[in-house]
Amino acid sequence: MKKWVASLSILLLLAGCATEDITNEQTERQQLLVELAPVQISSIGETLELSGQLLPTKQVPLVTAMPLKVTDVHTQIGQAVEAGDLLISLDDGEARRQVNQANQVLDELKQALHQAEQINQSVEQNISAAADLETELLASIERAQELLQALDEAEGAADQQALTDLLQASLDVSLKQAALTQAAGAGSLSAPLNTAELSMQINQAEEAVRQAESALAETRITAPIAGTIAQLDVTAGQTAIPNQPLAIVSDLSKMDAAFAVNSFQVARLAAGMPLSLSIAGWNETIETELTAVSPVIDPQTNAFMAHATVPNESQQLKGGMRVTATVELGTVQEAVVIPADAVLYQDGEPYTFVAEENRVRRQELELGTRDGASIQVIDGVNEGDEVVTVGKERLTDGAAITVRSE
Repeated sequence: MKKWVASLSILLLLAGCATEDITNEQTERQQLLVELAPVQISSIGETLELSGQLLPTKQVPLVTAMPLKVTDVHTQIGQAVEAGDLLISLDDGEARRQVNQANQVLDELKQALHQAEQINQSVEQNISAAADLETELLASIERAQELLQALDEAEGAADQQALTDLLQASLDVSLKQAALTQAAGAGSLSAPLNTAELSMQINQAEEAVRQAESALAETRITAPIAGTIAQLDVTAGQTAIPNQPLAIVSDLSKMDAAFAVNSFQVARLAAGMPLSLSIAGWNETIETELTAVSPVIDPQTNAFMAHATVPNESQQLKGGMRVTATVELGTVQEAVVIPADAVLYQDGEPYTFVAEENRVRRQELELGTRDGASIQVIDGVNEGDEVVTVGKERLTDGAAITVRSE
């Protein structure tokens, strides 16, 4: 009996030891193996490294204001074009009809104005003729009065002659009165026409012709600049959507290297600073300078923008290529420094894992300059903290860790 009890005790002891070994092994497997590095205070070469992309310095979208059918496309993506080249033709039937109609209205108004001016000229001539007749009538009346007086004073044969002259003068007066009455009647029936209103209508018609001709010209979509067809979103037969780009012409002779920078970086940058550009897929380093630094933040990206112009005569550089710029600024003394290997990024925002006993805490960072394998931290960690440099990719906030021993 005693032997049986002793054997049972030994078995229970062995089972307990085995369970403890298994638990310890599971715990070690749950803790991730990492390597740490201390946060230090040291001097660091002030080199800013900026990430951005290449964009054409000039690109112009081609749009139409009219929902017209596309009759022909005269270009293709990647084709070089000159300013004024015909790229897209739209249905111009209605536009031509409106031009013809506007010109017809203008011609009719001009003809009406010409006729009105002729009528007014005739009226003026009638009025002038009536005035002349009135003058002649007065002269005839005066002559008749003189003859009448002479008749009173004449005797014999002279009296007969005076009577004849008086009768002739009276006839002249009667004829001139009749002519004057007729001229006055003609003038009253043909009052001057208002040509000022016709002139105003002609001005309006001329403006209508210009608008119709402009609408006709818009059915021929031409290249606004010399460049390359970077985008073409239209085919023959479809209806063009107003104010939607049908194509984009880009000038690739010069490229704009555009960088989004934070508040620390923008304070260190200025137009004219030299910088070295490294372009993805490009074996050469390009030396250039900053051409512009934005004085205000972009509310959409919450960043400032810095720009550099890159010559591209060969047009081998393409829009959208990733580019990295290195700017040498000097040396920062007593900077908070961590290894660059300790930094991770999510959606472009840097962070690290700080070790606290046997666990880690995810910590957002604001970074400064970088010098080789070291990077300056403006905010986020302090001297004496330890950050994860190896094994960080598998970590999450609060994860248990085991520090790898030497």
